[in-house]
Amino acid sequence: MEAAARARDGRTVRAERTRHAVVEALLGLLDEGDLRPTAERVAGRAGVSERSIFQHFGDREALLEAAAQAQYDRVMPSLRVIDPTLPLGERLDAFVVQRTWLLERVKGVRRAAVLTESESETVAGWLTAARRAKALEVDRVFAAELAAVDDAERDAVRAALVAAAAWTAWESYRFHQRLGPERASAAMRAAMAGLLSGR
Repeated sequence: MEAAARARDGRTVRAERTRHAVVEALLGLLDEGDLRPTAERVAGRAGVSERSIFQHFGDREALLEAAAQAQYDRVMPSLRVIDPTLPLGERLDAFVVQRTWLLERVKGVRRAAVLTESESETVAGWLTAARRAKALEVDRVFAAELAAVDDAERDAVRAALVAAAAWTAWESYRFHQRLGPERASAAMRAAMAGLLSGR
């Protein structure tokens, strides 16, 4: 009985190790710009067989869910709450520095996720949650300035602020306009500062 329990524990540890290796392999390939990695490439990087991927993840959605959770776990602990009582310039600087770090850190995974969003309920759900959270962060950090905007204009100003700091803007700066991270960050700050000036 004890030997059987040890064997089960060993199998569980190996299964967890394999699952972790597969998820890390997938995220690593995405980070490097392989936006649609095949099972063969994921398996090769993880050092497992293709068959074992499907043994450990019931389907593609299960693998994507595990990858999305791992991405969340490796990024979120690095984010810090920005004090909304700081002067506007300090808040804006802190916000842009942190948002720049975040968008640059996730760019490979995010580009792949956007490509997959229409095909995967899992990916669509994670992206919806991320967009909502980032919009709420704009609301929280710049609450005082948004409260000072006329009621008739507030929704438009908020929407523009959210868009200026969103992945779509970062993709435009980095990939469409081919700006480096520093210039992209400066562009984000300029757009947000323009919207917040005089508030």
